[in-house]
Amino acid sequence: MRAVQRIVAILESFTAEKNSLTLQELADRIGLAKSTTFRIVQSLQRAGYLVRLQDQKYCLSFRLIRLAGLVNSTLSIREIARPITTQLADATKETVSIQTVSGRNRVCIDAVATSMSPLRNVTQPGEHIPLIAGASSKTLAAFMPAKALAPIVAQMARATRRDQASVMDELAKIRKRGWCVSHGERVLGVSAVCAPIKGADDASHYCLSVAGPSIRMREKEKEIIRLVVKAAADISRHYGANIGTD
Repeated sequence: MRAVQRIVAILESFTAEKNSLTLQELADRIGLAKSTTFRIVQSLQRAGYLVRLQDQKYCLSFRLIRLAGLVNSTLSIREIARPITTQLADATKETVSIQTVSGRNRVCIDAVATSMSPLRNVTQPGEHIPLIAGASSKTLAAFMPAKALAPIVAQMARATRRDQASVMDELAKIRKRGWCVSHGERVLGVSAVCAPIKGADDASHYCLSVAGPSIRMREKEKEIIRLVVKAAADISRHYGANIGTD
């Protein structure tokens, strides 16, 4: 297990800003002796995953791109997330869903509920809901590109009778915090906790949500926030985002 963790640490040392590194830089980034790092780097080089450049630096090889292409063609966000959303539903005893943006709506692409959740039919896969209010809508909006966000903010402001500046301010706070909570904004008596799911491009095209009766959700709100944020990070990591582990 330690060997695998070290290999992963080396591969994840490369970034878009620093796509080639010296052996010493790699050793410093993963916190290992230079000699130990050299042995791992040599193994990765022989396997074709690292390339040694003329300036003695190392970079990732095209072999990783080939593997990434295979992943993209065979795995969907739903398949990647399902084990984690199932665990989250079991832990919270509430309805868990993954949402994404479709035009000016959000659409549920997967939902998981335990037998204990009376709200298991509230969110249905394929259901389109206007991006107006609620934790999922606001989380998706908070992480949208600025160009696409403008009409959504105007839509939210009209529907909730607020000015656009206050909507933008709320979305900025959600983006900085990394999660959102809503109580009865879309369905009276229903609360939700939501966090963004990031991809390899560091963009958030999806979000993870837990919804349930406000009377239950308020009692365990802090714990649900912790669980949702952790689960969203786990899904993001599996989806290619550069997110470290605790």
